[in-house]
Amino acid sequence: MGTTPLQKNTVALTTLAMLAAMGIVVRMFIRIPVIPGLLDLTPGFLFSEFGGVIGGLPGGALVGAVVGFGGAIAGGEPPLLPMIGNICLGIGTGLAIHIKTDRDSLLYIILVILGGGVIGGFIPSMTVFAAVTESIEITIVYATIDMFQAFLWASVALVLEKLVIRPILGQYLYPASEFQELAH
Repeated sequence: MGTTPLQKNTVALTTLAMLAAMGIVVRMFIRIPVIPGLLDLTPGFLFSEFGGVIGGLPGGALVGAVVGFGGAIAGGEPPLLPMIGNICLGIGTGLAIHIKTDRDSLLYIILVILGGGVIGGFIPSMTVFAAVTESIEITIVYATIDMFQAFLWASVALVLEKLVIRPILGQYLYPASEFQELAH
């Protein structure tokens, strides 16, 4: 996120708020039950991960909390899973920019995808499902499905950031030095 703190960047806050609002709606209403009452597939993952890609750790946690609240209200799975899971999705993808600042580097892309999948998909599912199921095998299957879903949506978030957000809002979201490097 560079030199401008997130709380002072009005464009970043507005963008994250819009992502959170869209994410809560999508998370509440677009769900494909894989195992009814336990596991849903949803494009709501995208918004939490997108918040992390754009806003780093604070942006990912903020958007993830709002989207997770929508998932908890929607039902269909244990309410704790969408709350913890979506915050972890945002943190997992947001962590990458604090490790590697070049958004076009292969390392950054790998960190976003792995962070979203492992930190945001696998770990929360393993911990929450372990509390509601008796079988470690079933828990691993649930967590693996969530991890692959998170890999997919993290990839989509990266593409959207590069092709949509960066050309339109990049000069406002990123410091001038970072944006000049990204523009070339």
